[in-house]
Amino acid sequence: MKKGILTSIAVAAMLSLALVSWAEGPTNTVQRLVESVRSFKPGTASLSAQDRAANTKAQKVSEETVAVQDLSKRILGPQWSKLNTAEQRDFTQLLMQLLQKIAYPKSAEFFGELKIDYANEKLNGTEATVETKVSHPKEGQVGIDYQLHQANGKWLIDDVFLDGVSLVSNVQSQVQQVITKESYQGLIKRMREKLAES
Repeated sequence: MKKGILTSIAVAAMLSLALVSWAEGPTNTVQRLVESVRSFKPGTASLSAQDRAANTKAQKVSEETVAVQDLSKRILGPQWSKLNTAEQRDFTQLLMQLLQKIAYPKSAEFFGELKIDYANEKLNGTEATVETKVSHPKEGQVGIDYQLHQANGKWLIDDVFLDGVSLVSNVQSQVQQVITKESYQGLIKRMREKLAES
């Protein structure tokens, strides 16, 4: 009897390890993020408590799949090393909040019920690219590629390319312009105001 129980436990453990390994694949990581975005329901004022809770759960997926600290470093460039640890943490949290409160609703509107074709996955050691094609009624076929890297056994998304254009580079350029014209504190003020509007 004990042997049967131990065998069952061993099999269950092996299956769970296999599932964890599969769940951490680059394509599956991208699918998790995209599906969480697609499940998001915009229009908080008119939503039920159940829908709001589902939205919060969907937004949490971004914390598990997006390399937000790496994004923060890249977006701020030289400014990152001028910040102390608390300031770096605050900026990273602010960036994640903007991603969840602003990018999620806008992305949910874009993706909607569109067909997404996960066309190809390219692996290169601890880096990967997941290529997708989205057929949009107005925009036509849009190529959206996700760049990922592996850290601590997890695949994390660190950039998204729309028809070959890096979103991170685009945001970095805008951020650097604000820092140059106004200062870092001016950037933080703008980010907080944007978050307050959402």
